[in-house]
Amino acid sequence: MTVSEIRMRVWRVGRRSDSEYLLTLRDDWGSPLIMVIGPCEAVAIWSALRNDPAAERIRVPAAHDLIQGMLERLGGKLEKVVVDDLWNGVYYAKLHLAVDGERLTIDGRPSDAVALALRVRAPLYVTEEVMAASREHDSPPDPQEGDEGPLEGLEDV
Repeated sequence: MTVSEIRMRVWRVGRRSDSEYLLTLRDDWGSPLIMVIGPCEAVAIWSALRNDPAAERIRVPAAHDLIQGMLERLGGKLEKVVVDDLWNGVYYAKLHLAVDGERLTIDGRPSDAVALALRVRAPLYVTEEVMAASREHDSPPDPQEGDEGPLEGLEDV
């Protein structure tokens, strides 16, 4: 059985409160996928989105930086990231790698996977099943309503 994947892009990352950081991905039709992420991952994604050299100088290396360095040294490539599961409110992702002509799939946290994908310009996907399950799980407001989208009151990190 072939799993259908939907191309996504990072729409927004920020915080709603001191303890809740959110990452929102959107497909080409504006459908959102909203994930709660950690503050370090939120800053990593935010700085990658800004592509700010000053932010790069002050950031603390994290898991995605380690993976990026290892891939570069090994001559590998991140071909894509796929958010492929939602279980008990937690999203799961897979990193699809190519190393020495071999294809590898590795489990990873979506937030780290997204931070890595942004840095190496790899595409992001979500399976149709996860998109459908996220609608049932989150039931976010329509992203086309208002200027703020589905995360009204969300502040930048």
